[in-house]
Amino acid sequence: MLDAIKHGLSHVVTFTGRDARQAFWYYVLFVYLLTTAINMVFVMPMTMQNVMMGVQQGIAQGQGQDPAATQAAVRAAMFGSMSDMMPKIVLLGMVVGIAMLLLLGAAFVRRLHDSNLSGLWALVPAGCQTASLLTMPAQLARMQEAMRTTDLANPMAGLSMMRGSFGVGPLLAWLGIAVVIALGVRKSTAGPNRYGEAPFEA
Repeated sequence: MLDAIKHGLSHVVTFTGRDARQAFWYYVLFVYLLTTAINMVFVMPMTMQNVMMGVQQGIAQGQGQDPAATQAAVRAAMFGSMSDMMPKIVLLGMVVGIAMLLLLGAAFVRRLHDSNLSGLWALVPAGCQTASLLTMPAQLARMQEAMRTTDLANPMAGLSMMRGSFGVGPLLAWLGIAVVIALGVRKSTAGPNRYGEAPFEA
């Protein structure tokens, strides 16, 4: 597995040659775990900080009022704080998405070559992922609007509204992933093919 990771990282811009199925998927797993860890390291503390800030603001605003009004103030402040945090999360998501495209692009082309397919097939998932990333700012605006117009007496309805505000972006992302899986699991061509000698094996 370590050899597959080293090979992938040292050939990030090498679009020639072939990578065997196992080596490719070990490298994909590494990139996935790396980007997930980056998201958790940044998003979790940011989320907790904004939730706590919202709670504190809500309690301060609700001081001297009845418990129901204080609770409503806390919910309103939390939703406001979370809405303010959304642009940072979307920006991080876009940066991580671009990093994944850059880290996996050449490896996927070599995997395609290994099954004797043209590397141009990589444009399909790359296009889906790029289109998904481009829809993120519009999704952000819809999510923020949903958060601002949420009925604070029924926060679950607000969450449903936010889920409905995602649009086609996530569908495009999942379509790109489905194409990578479908083409990435194909068997290697036995022996040499038009893209080179036997592939790198992990």
